[in-house]
Amino acid sequence: MRDRNKKSEPYRYRPPAAGGSPRVARPEDTRERYYLLIRLKLSMEWLRRVSWVNIAVFLCVLGMFFLGGIFLPKPEFSQVEKRDLAKLPEFSAETLFSGEYTRGLETYFADTFPLREWFVSFSAVIDEAHGIRKDDVRIVHNGGMNEVQDVPVTASGDAKAPAQPETDAVSAAEASSGAFAPSEADMPESSAPESPAPSEPAAPQDDGTGEASTISNGILVYKGRAMSLFGGLPANGEWYAQVLNAYHEELPDVQIYNMVIPTAGEFYVPERYRDLTQSQKAMIDHIYSTLDPAIKQVDAWTKLAEHTSEYIYFRTDHHWTGLGAYYAYTAFCEQAGFEPLSVSDFETRRLTDFIGTMYAQTQDSTLLKEPDYVDYYLFKQPYTAERFMPNAPYYPIRHNLWGEYAQSPNSYSVFLQGDFPLIQVHTGIPNGRKIMVVKESFGNAFAPFLINHYEEVYIVDQRYFQLGAVDFIREHGINELVFANNTFAACTPYHIRCIDNLRHQVFVPPAPEPAKEEPAELKTEEKPKKQQMEKSSSEVQPDDEEEMDDRERSAKKKKNMDGG
Repeated sequence: MRDRNKKSEPYRYRPPAAGGSPRVARPEDTRERYYLLIRLKLSMEWLRRVSWVNIAVFLCVLGMFFLGGIFLPKPEFSQVEKRDLAKLPEFSAETLFSGEYTRGLETYFADTFPLREWFVSFSAVIDEAHGIRKDDVRIVHNGGMNEVQDVPVTASGDAKAPAQPETDAVSAAEASSGAFAPSEADMPESSAPESPAPSEPAAPQDDGTGEASTISNGILVYKGRAMSLFGGLPANGEWYAQVLNAYHEELPDVQIYNMVIPTAGEFYVPERYRDLTQSQKAMIDHIYSTLDPAIKQVDAWTKLAEHTSEYIYFRTDHHWTGLGAYYAYTAFCEQAGFEPLSVSDFETRRLTDFIGTMYAQTQDSTLLKEPDYVDYYLFKQPYTAERFMPNAPYYPIRHNLWGEYAQSPNSYSVFLQGDFPLIQVHTGIPNGRKIMVVKESFGNAFAPFLINHYEEVYIVDQRYFQLGAVDFIREHGINELVFANNTFAACTPYHIRCIDNLRHQVFVPPAPEPAKEEPAELKTEEKPKKQQMEKSSSEVQPDDEEEMDDRERSAKKKKNMDGG
């Protein structure tokens, strides 16, 4: 009875002991017994069918990816990584034997692999799951250019510099010590004629390491907001100020303004992580102290600091919002002598579900929980605008200052419809005030406010403008000039060189592409056709002349009859 009431234990296989001693189970014995049990339960025919099905499924998936890689349209831009994808390299014997062609082909297929965007996003989710998020904080250490905003990149992720690619990452400690600075050898050669009057701004020297000074300390993600950590060099701030001073020396009759714009990290990095980023306020003050006193200083920092509880910066993008740009506009009006308009004077419109560049760089899933929105303002002031495209600085195209068609992840392009070398705006305000705005993308949200106060506004993107700015200002009678750059751009050698090169750069039209030679067989086939056409033309020509003579004689005869 006791044995019956006792609960039966689950069956466990125990190999018999040999010679009275317990036998140690080997893994291969267990594996063999496992397959033996399967063969006993399943027929060999059924197992063969399962094997063939597995092979067929694998080959089908492989074939689908192979055919997709050949026939599906190849993307040219990655929305996830925010960069141009590699293009199919041109074949030549030289590139083949040097290995350049095969390397380019490998990069091309890696960039255009079917479903690549999905795999990149999925990989980011897996990487994010590897650690524990403490205090809702995640720090992303991206090497290279990712934290230096508004520097165009190539398919390989390198920067497109005016002369040479640059800007390696430095830490906050290295930046504050001034150990790194751009070398004088890195300065691009000027294509402009020498100008003896103004003094040339000198680039800070490096320490012989050859590493460029820049500001890439990583990205901090905190409670659904991503922020770049600042690490600029004081020497670069001085260099930026010296370039602006050179403009003042060449354009003494033009009123110059300088507005350095802080980014979100200045106001929203938690106190316990402040040692990871430098003070942008200290850098802005240092730049302003180096400027010529005649250059007016626009204090955007104070205006923005007064409104940090408002929606002045995006959470998933490195830009400021339209409202943040509005507060900077009020600071500019104080220096320019205008009464700023109120937000209530504008018509406010909104684009929703905006996921910006910071998500593209971090792939942090917390940024998706609360997407941004983009508010932009339409003014009552009428205007006409024209834009000029790259390599076509003399061919205007009608333009609208707002791209209301913009969608995520490019919703910020609602301002000015994106970045163009030059946008020229005429308002009809008869006050004779004309201003040029030299900016990177932060200036896109700021520049439109100026059409409410100026007769003409010239919006120049310092990265893409191809004419000499000094001559352009003189030719168009521009009497005011404002530089609008975020703190990162004001301390990045790429942007400083762009602004410096603007002064006297000369536009050189791109060389026309050489015509492709036709095969010899086509030439021999087309030659008789061409001769036949010329012969036909020569045969038709006398008939045309005779017909023309007949018409002239008829007209002359009719005229004589009328006269009679």
